[in-house]
Amino acid sequence: MIQQRKMKRLLSRSALMLTAASFLTLPLATSAFAGKEGVFLNDSVYFTLDKVALSAGADDSSLRFSLGLNNNSSTPVDFNNYGVKVIDANGVSYTAKLTEKVTARVKGGETGTFKFTSEIPANLAPGQLKVDIFEWNYNKMHDLGALSVDAALTETGQSVHQQAVINLQEIDATLSDNALVTAELGNSYKVYKDGAWMVYTDLVLENLSDAALKLPDGLEYNYQDSKGLTYNAQFAKGAGQSLLPQQPIKATLQTAVPASLDTSSLTLLFSPKGKVKTTVLGSLNTAKSFVIGKIGTNTDYPTTDENELTISTSWAAASKQSDGLHLQANVTLTNKSEGVVTIPNLSAEFQALRGSVAVLANDNSVRTTYLAPNETTTFRFTGILPAGLNTDALQLVVLEKQEPAGAATQPGSNTGSGTGSGTGSGTGSTDASTNKQAATLPVSVTTLAGAGSGGEVSSYSAAEDYTMGTPFKFTASNLIDSNIDVSLVEMGMSENADFGFKTVVAKYKLTNKGTDSLTIPDFQSDLTNAEGYTYSGERQTTTSKNIAPNTSYVVSYSYLLPGTEKADKLALNLYDANRLAVGSYKTAVQSIPTTGPVSLYPFTINLKDYSVSATYSKDASYAYRLRVDLDVNRQEQVITDANFSSLLFEVVDSEGRLLSSKAMTFTGQQKIMSGVQFIDFGSIKSEQLNTNVTINMYEVVATPNGDAKRLIKSLDM
Repeated sequence: MIQQRKMKRLLSRSALMLTAASFLTLPLATSAFAGKEGVFLNDSVYFTLDKVALSAGADDSSLRFSLGLNNNSSTPVDFNNYGVKVIDANGVSYTAKLTEKVTARVKGGETGTFKFTSEIPANLAPGQLKVDIFEWNYNKMHDLGALSVDAALTETGQSVHQQAVINLQEIDATLSDNALVTAELGNSYKVYKDGAWMVYTDLVLENLSDAALKLPDGLEYNYQDSKGLTYNAQFAKGAGQSLLPQQPIKATLQTAVPASLDTSSLTLLFSPKGKVKTTVLGSLNTAKSFVIGKIGTNTDYPTTDENELTISTSWAAASKQSDGLHLQANVTLTNKSEGVVTIPNLSAEFQALRGSVAVLANDNSVRTTYLAPNETTTFRFTGILPAGLNTDALQLVVLEKQEPAGAATQPGSNTGSGTGSGTGSGTGSTDASTNKQAATLPVSVTTLAGAGSGGEVSSYSAAEDYTMGTPFKFTASNLIDSNIDVSLVEMGMSENADFGFKTVVAKYKLTNKGTDSLTIPDFQSDLTNAEGYTYSGERQTTTSKNIAPNTSYVVSYSYLLPGTEKADKLALNLYDANRLAVGSYKTAVQSIPTTGPVSLYPFTINLKDYSVSATYSKDASYAYRLRVDLDVNRQEQVITDANFSSLLFEVVDSEGRLLSSKAMTFTGQQKIMSGVQFIDFGSIKSEQLNTNVTINMYEVVATPNGDAKRLIKSLDM
């Protein structure tokens, strides 16, 4: 089907061919002053080209510029005697229209500024365009010279903007001639939202006139595909805002589209209401604006000022399990500016490109409201999709709950978890004071192709090398006092065969280097393996609140790992209490030596000898006695408390069933000591036994998720 050609505003182009013979003997454009071209009337009067802006639309472009009439003579110069047009490299000319009324007479010693706009074909580049100046001589044009558009753009460091220039007077005749608004193209996204596929496009709107404007109700917005089908769009953000002169605002358009829509040929059209098939006031080719990021790639955050924040899906992984495809993705924000930046309220969804499936991605982290310069924060999203899906056809959509213009945000309300409750129409919670609704809009789309293959950036690959026992070099945090050194002194792992998981216990030494008592920092931590899977850490149940000067304190954390985890390559990631990253370090679990002392920091324990004896009672029960000869030594004088790790002895049969247990501590009652001591286990019924028993010795740390046990020795009868 041949698409009907749209009727457009006349470009007023003429086919007048200009030749060198038609110009004055003066140069076409000579240097008015260093680095700037000029067209001279005489030694004292000349024209210069300023404030050039070339807006490239889908079907036509708009060239806006200011022509300066510099009068350094002693007599006035009347601009009415001169005219301006735009010419291309083939000599085709295009009408230049004045956009404001100003005094034509320029007094001696002054410079007059005259603003113009010209519609030109979209395929013309700056290097093909010149602004031609001519003199009216008895209704005939006498060419004086031409000024380079490309040179004027280069001088100011500007480039061609992907924007449409819309003359609002063509919608509302009561508006002035210079009621021009530009719509500059930002990012576009195709996402699945509330049961429908949606297209969103970010725009920067700017009022070029000298008075406040609002986009009239008669202006319509439509996306058009390669078949000529149109999809009416509405504002998801920015509707009804006043446009102050030369004050850009950010807005977002949205529309529902078919799942099969090809975005590579999509055009955004601005038209009078109901006339999209006949009249187009401006257009934008949105094909290249659809941004789909890759794992590990940084991009500018779209809703903040330039170079404030960057956003990156820094890592992602997928694992097929019995209940579905488990997905994890880390989204990292970095403050690249020199000021403090508010952390946006983000949520996310994992989406299938085929089959219209989307699930909310959860992030339970608690973080501060702001980011200082060069600080980062990471959102850790997880979700489960149907097991039959392939990561090559999945995307992560990050959404921001954006408050309406003028709505106040409550400090500290940003938890980073999001609700995912925004609808496809951009609605959300209502701000009572303004009666405007918050919109939940996409800010990032990342393809998950290759997630979990190991080729992407992971926390492990980015972590620093670390030597056990040395103080961490933290990124500055006002929640961890610089007078407190934190170091990892021990990391061990054991396996819980009954439940199919492993437990890592990490011990941290905190040293107060200052002269006053300090609050023990409530830092957070997790472990990430080389494939990018992350395991959260749980702090021991209770700790002391303060640490005295010139003393050290030990605090333990435990981590639950799957039974398949080898834990030979781990990144230890540390955060302050607001979940801001302060360091990442390569670590590995320490193996338990088969002979000699075993470190249970700050103690070492060496089992020199043992024996197990059994007695049988008349009530048909057994009693076991374990005789152990131990060396127990303190490695360092550090403070421990009642919640410090303890020793647990468990009697199990050959099937691994627990028959009896006995706990002992390193301090206080039931304290284990150097030398020979006896540990009794009684009341084991004879029917519970089938073969000989084994006594397992564990280190135990109490955590909010229960006791974390690390196997130290197995003692056979």
